[in-house]
Amino acid sequence: MAKKTIDISNWQGPVSKDVFKKNKAKIPCVILRSSVTLWKDKLTIEKDKSFEKDIKAAHAAGMAIGIYHYSQAKSEAEAIKEADFCLNIIKGHKEKITLPVAFDYEFGGRLTSGYAKKIGKQRVKQICDAFCRRIRAAGFEAMVYANLSTLNGYIATDIYKYWPIWVAQYHTRCDYKHTIYMWQYSSSGKVSGISGRIDMNWLYGKEVASKPAEMKLYQGELPKIPKRGWFTSGDKGEEVKKLQRFLNWYGDYGLVVDGEVGRKTMLAVKYYQGREGIKPIDSLFGKDCLARAKEVKR
Repeated sequence: MAKKTIDISNWQGPVSKDVFKKNKAKIPCVILRSSVTLWKDKLTIEKDKSFEKDIKAAHAAGMAIGIYHYSQAKSEAEAIKEADFCLNIIKGHKEKITLPVAFDYEFGGRLTSGYAKKIGKQRVKQICDAFCRRIRAAGFEAMVYANLSTLNGYIATDIYKYWPIWVAQYHTRCDYKHTIYMWQYSSSGKVSGISGRIDMNWLYGKEVASKPAEMKLYQGELPKIPKRGWFTSGDKGEEVKKLQRFLNWYGDYGLVVDGEVGRKTMLAVKYYQGREGIKPIDSLFGKDCLARAKEVKR
């Protein structure tokens, strides 16, 4: 049976034992960020500032706990350095960690899609493999986290045969064609007692569900859809209000309907594009976004 799982980091701040305990019945699992590689040119790794408090609180509340390291590794050697840094942080908490330690492979400042394309899918798989082998050698289970487009376009397809896969796709279904361990279906969840929006996941473990649970969308009665198909930062007016009402209906984003396209409205558009498979994911509500808005479930 799939278990609802959250993944958190210092972005949410330390979470107390009472908050974990309060939500445990519905959300029994948590993946904590142990460490992060920064976007600097030189390999710079830091411990997550909330990790120690979070793992002690989650364990005290009886949560099932996993770990992730946010990577920017460009070689096997760098991935091993990241793994060793992560292990140095988590080795004293081994008895608390019952879920895998994830290699979070995401394009950022120093690691770009262009670089990954240049070195090729097989080399990217070897970088993932280097981290995961180091983790496994230390007695932890390892897994690979990446979004759907990265898994399909930048990592050798057979990666799932070697390591459990945690796939990110903000959608009502998971379209990854291979076996998955966990699916991150939203980055805009709400959890009582935790501020801000939370990454939400379904954890299937080794008993993988053939049809992952779908996320509930479409809150309430459909509002009027904007007439025009292009919005960008700073736009104002009644059409922007229609856009904001639509986004709130579509994904329960909690936008303030103020008639101005700001950072939160653009972020909500980005989530909408990701869920609907609209490319590019650029936070700009264009004609393709409008066309899809006319087709979504009423």
